[in-house]
Amino acid sequence: MSNDDHSIIFSTDQRCGRIVINRPKALNALSGEMCHEMNQHLMAWAHDDAISHVVISAVEGKAFCAGGDVRALIPMLKENHDHAKAYFETEYQLDLIINTYPKPVISVANGLTMGGGAGVLMNAAYQVITDRMDFAMPETAIGLFPDVAASVFLRRAPEPVASFLGITGWRIGAGDMKALGILSPDTGFVVDSTAIDHVITALVGLENPDAAAIKSALTSVMITPDEDPQNTPVLNALDWIKTHFSKPDLPAIRASLAHENGQGDDNSMAEACLKAIDARAPLSMAVTHYLMTAPKYEGLSVAAALDWDNTMACRITLRPDFIEGVRALLIDKDNAPEWHPASIDDVTPEMLDDIFSETDMITLDYPQGYNPQNR
Repeated sequence: MSNDDHSIIFSTDQRCGRIVINRPKALNALSGEMCHEMNQHLMAWAHDDAISHVVISAVEGKAFCAGGDVRALIPMLKENHDHAKAYFETEYQLDLIINTYPKPVISVANGLTMGGGAGVLMNAAYQVITDRMDFAMPETAIGLFPDVAASVFLRRAPEPVASFLGITGWRIGAGDMKALGILSPDTGFVVDSTAIDHVITALVGLENPDAAAIKSALTSVMITPDEDPQNTPVLNALDWIKTHFSKPDLPAIRASLAHENGQGDDNSMAEACLKAIDARAPLSMAVTHYLMTAPKYEGLSVAAALDWDNTMACRITLRPDFIEGVRALLIDKDNAPEWHPASIDDVTPEMLDDIFSETDMITLDYPQGYNPQNR
């Protein structure tokens, strides 16, 4: 069997463990089995003295990883909700292992990076992106919410950018990721996409992959895409975003956008945001707004954020919106979901209380046999 037959290619090169996502026709979407395989290899390499660091990348193409393979999850979810619970647990365990790994993990992302792909990128010790980065957390379109510890990395941006990005699924590039602080200023690097092979080769070949060596290898090829205002459209619109998305709830945000749009303002963002809010799952957007703005979720550790994500994902997928959203957007592709509730005005405090209840929370455990001490 050739490497082309594997959705994930695992190899060792010198002292480096390599993971290459190899599912380009599906934009490298992660199935539960792919997450499980990555977990197993990472666990084995954690105890292998011959491996000093891990580099995660993807085959050449449009995407690093477009997220989780939620389309494949729907038939299993319809059969038994426990299948959904198992999928989310495996995916979030992958993020947790990457984040707490006892050896440096360097994720190198070139192209479309969304949802679960963002988890693999942003939870690594070092995050390398290119000028071709196309980043989004679009989960509200399928009845979910920005997970994979997005409540940590999106909230690095100025308020209320996390809410704006999470509610609308707005896509941003490398310039905005860096300028807004979503890409860590200490451990995040932007490199030229034409140099991606050189970057990976340099990282793989590190003999002593300590922080200084990794940063030196990446700094030598780093570029600064935020110097051109065209590369930072969200940063440039920060005051506009604050005007609308600092409102206390979704109906107020929508009313503010509608008022501007009705006044004949030619700001295209108002129209696009209105379309997004009117198309996406109302409960998912309300959950996202609360997760990205409530003070109690500010400053969470990645482990704590993933505990919340796991708990909330298992709860929200008990409702009909997730199955309906995936059907409408990814399976039938009619883009005509029937949400429950149907309107942002119909979302009640009790619905949010059910999702955010601290009763019966699910603590995300490491897979059996793996328990690093730095959680």
